[in-house]
Amino acid sequence: MDIEVKRMSPAAVELLDQLIVVCKRFNVEYATASEKDRFFVEAVALHEYQLKKAHEQGLKRSEVPPFLGLKRSDRSNDMPA
Repeated sequence: MDIEVKRMSPAAVELLDQLIVVCKRFNVEYATASEKDRFFVEAVALHEYQLKKAHEQGLKRSEVPPFLGLKRSDRSNDMPA
């Protein structure tokens, strides 16, 4: 059996770092967390990562999908990411 190990992309590393930050913020031990808790911290981390990337590109919040599909106000959409 051959095992191939590949490096993670820089984007994947950044997203993983964001997941670690979110897990600490919500006091979630990812390895032993319930499916529900994992889903939540993954969703928060992904959303924050997307906002960070949009901010770096000078985009508005409307360019980023809303958190878990929740409706965002027009005022919020016009704000910088």
